[in-house]
Amino acid sequence: MTQAREARLNTVIERTDGEHCFIYDPDTGKQGFEPDSPDWFRWLAGRTSFHFKGQHGHCTVRCEEKRKRDEGQPSLLYWYAYRKAYGKQHKRYLGSTDVLTLAKLEEVADELQTAAVGSLPDDQVLNARVPRTQPTPQGLSLGSCTFLWQEEVLKVTTPTGTGYLTRTQTAELLGYLYNQRESILNKRK
Repeated sequence: MTQAREARLNTVIERTDGEHCFIYDPDTGKQGFEPDSPDWFRWLAGRTSFHFKGQHGHCTVRCEEKRKRDEGQPSLLYWYAYRKAYGKQHKRYLGSTDVLTLAKLEEVADELQTAAVGSLPDDQVLNARVPRTQPTPQGLSLGSCTFLWQEEVLKVTTPTGTGYLTRTQTAELLGYLYNQRESILNKRK
């Protein structure tokens, strides 16, 4: 049996609508604080990376240490946003934790989206997705559990509470179940 590799970025900040955000950390679950609040900055100070999905783009955000030339001085921490498209890595400076606002993340994600589209090969054709209106999904109910894939997160509702799995965690779960299919279906070779 192969060991599933741990996902790199399970922490996500995703703009859902208007000023609302879905903020998820695999260690502590869904966060209840508002963007740009004191809790937001305190929470960010404890992170080293996360995935951001805004209204007009997405990116990987990483905290990097910059050493001062004078060895007696402490290192400084700054945030950078990354987006790779068509073999080209795009990077933008975000600043220190105390200025990492939702508006700044949106601004840079939009810049990186423009840069990613700009790196398309000349022979590529852009096919814009046409949004479709669909009925509200009900999910899959198995016994007392409900599973609902919505907005890039798998919501798992049980009688004792609700949990969330990121896209990567959901893919790992599906891979695990696929690898266990013979024992699940009680088939023998």
